[in-house]
Amino acid sequence: MNGPAAPSPVPAQYREAFEAARPSLRGAPARRAAAFARFAELGFPAAREEAWKYTSLRRLEGRRFAAAGREASLARPLVLPGALGTCRLALANGFLRPELSDLERLPPGLRLRSAGGAEDAAEATALRIPAGGGTERFAALNAALSPDPLLIEVDAGVRCADVLHVVVVAAGDAPTMSHPRLVLRLGRGAAARVVVHYLSEEPAEHFVNALVDAELADGAELQLYRLQELGARCFHIERCEAVLGAGARLELRDSQLGGTLARLDVHVSLAGRAAAAELTGLFIADGSRHLDMQLRVDHRAIETTSLQDYRGVAAGRGRAVFNGKAIVHAGAQKSNARQSSRNLLLSPGAEIDTKPELEIYADDVQCSHGATTGQLDPAALFYLRSRGLSEAAARGALIRAFAGAVLSRVDHPALAARVHEELEARLGRLLEPQP
Repeated sequence: MNGPAAPSPVPAQYREAFEAARPSLRGAPARRAAAFARFAELGFPAAREEAWKYTSLRRLEGRRFAAAGREASLARPLVLPGALGTCRLALANGFLRPELSDLERLPPGLRLRSAGGAEDAAEATALRIPAGGGTERFAALNAALSPDPLLIEVDAGVRCADVLHVVVVAAGDAPTMSHPRLVLRLGRGAAARVVVHYLSEEPAEHFVNALVDAELADGAELQLYRLQELGARCFHIERCEAVLGAGARLELRDSQLGGTLARLDVHVSLAGRAAAAELTGLFIADGSRHLDMQLRVDHRAIETTSLQDYRGVAAGRGRAVFNGKAIVHAGAQKSNARQSSRNLLLSPGAEIDTKPELEIYADDVQCSHGATTGQLDPAALFYLRSRGLSEAAARGALIRAFAGAVLSRVDHPALAARVHEELEARLGRLLEPQP
């Protein structure tokens, strides 16, 4: 029997980019060299690799992207969107832009610093590589090449009501790749709200390889809002890693809307008793867009709870992949894991592959999962048409209601409004008659 295929060799451009960037990278040269060696060892995913079964990276692997330079990225004028928070941090190609950020408005008890060295325990983990999953290789590449890893620390007991808006812009007229890294460390009983917002300048191609690494101490709470609105020629790969202590809570509200090919891996470890994670999201794969979401929650302690609830819409020749997985490890009694994946196909050429998974190694648990993929309900369409709505209006109403089931969980009014506006702007295209 043939074993798994060997990974593809690392394209020369990545070695060239690493060697060119090494003199300007801040801190931890040995750790960065080891990270690149790990990326080179894993290589690009092979065609038969299970974690990439429905997503081929041949288009990305065959393109040449130059590593974004510090001087050009800091000097380039940027037009940023309206604020989605009380204070803003702006990054261009992974470099912090202080003049476009509200550094003086950071709330008390919240500290920001550029990490990557080994001055203390927090910084020593700022470039760590999350193990496992299909995106470990890209997390290693990010650790090797991230120019300004941002470390955000919230002191124990500090509960920040303000929203921190982190704007990540892929900029430049030529094809560029960037490696933004956001490290969040919440102390015991701390609370924070963070929006991570991805944008790009048109019309150049960009490759954004991002990582978000969060640690929540006992009783901490993190509301993490994610808005991916990259341009139609952008490639995006992101690893989001979170470890929760006892009684900690993570809420992820995800909107995956942009890019030509985008992959998101979310790995959450419920390491402490009664830790909880709620992961909800909406994705829209229209045109020829390809979106891939891979979620994994590990229940490692007793009385932990998790919810995974994603809804997807595909139209045209769009394709999406959703794989939600929950693992209840031995000893994690009284855990509660729920999964739901509901998907809507608006045209014959659209496709969504969904796979909910449960692995249970403990008794006295409550676990459930479900997945549906289909078209708009003909009976509901008929009912709305019989009440005087046109076909387009009826279809639009049903799509809004479908998406609204998860968007209603977004308790950030400005962000919810922006996602609704984007949905409305695209409804006209989504509702065009299909051949």
